[in-house]
Amino acid sequence: MTVPVRDEEMPVPVEQEGQGGNGDLVDGRLITIKQPYSIAAEQYRVLWTRVCQLMQDKTSYVLAVTSSIKSEGKTFTSLNLAISIARDFDEKVLLIEGDLKNPCLHEYLKYPPGFGLTDVLEGKIDINSCSIQLFEGRLSVLLAGKTAGNTSKLLSSHMMQEILNSARGNFKYIIIDTPPIIPMVDINIYYPIIDGILLVIQAGKTPRSVVKRALSSLSSSEKIIGAVLNEVESNYSKYYYGTRYSY
Repeated sequence: MTVPVRDEEMPVPVEQEGQGGNGDLVDGRLITIKQPYSIAAEQYRVLWTRVCQLMQDKTSYVLAVTSSIKSEGKTFTSLNLAISIARDFDEKVLLIEGDLKNPCLHEYLKYPPGFGLTDVLEGKIDINSCSIQLFEGRLSVLLAGKTAGNTSKLLSSHMMQEILNSARGNFKYIIIDTPPIIPMVDINIYYPIIDGILLVIQAGKTPRSVVKRALSSLSSSEKIIGAVLNEVESNYSKYYYGTRYSY
């Protein structure tokens, strides 16, 4: 799947109407908000249909969105996909910012950082008390929270498993914006508790060798459902999404 994203083509940010009071979603990079009828926004709806197919008999699906290295657009992809599922398909979605060392989701939402996942994991606050509600509650966003030192210990704790088990009972789709595969090890910590992995690749930037190295460092590649090619030229005529890729 390719998603064309070029900053110079973004319209001037404006307040949103008819979005359940979500006027704060003003970041021009949010294709699904700023250009809901564009080809790029349509690709997120196509991506959702693929995830639906993978659910099969599951009542919920936990999808980890990652990349080989930083700055490839995984957070951008996670949020746009979550918005599309909640707004366009009227489904309940939980978006978790699982990149605890480099959180940036609040920047897209124009929302001040505060309590989040780290605080829930440490038992300081309940998830319902600190999650951001959007689209009349169909989309819940759990930010990373305060910067944590030993993120691996927090993410591998029993509390993380409990959070997801509880979330599965309340949300059909759970999307986790995880750290890039290189150089972190956190994605392998998430591996046992997720259903699928979506790999985001920035067109024209990420070398094939780096993607291959990232995939080889995973515990297993069987949960990879496909890849999103980000920042493709806007006049790109072909769009594709695949279940498996060879590098």
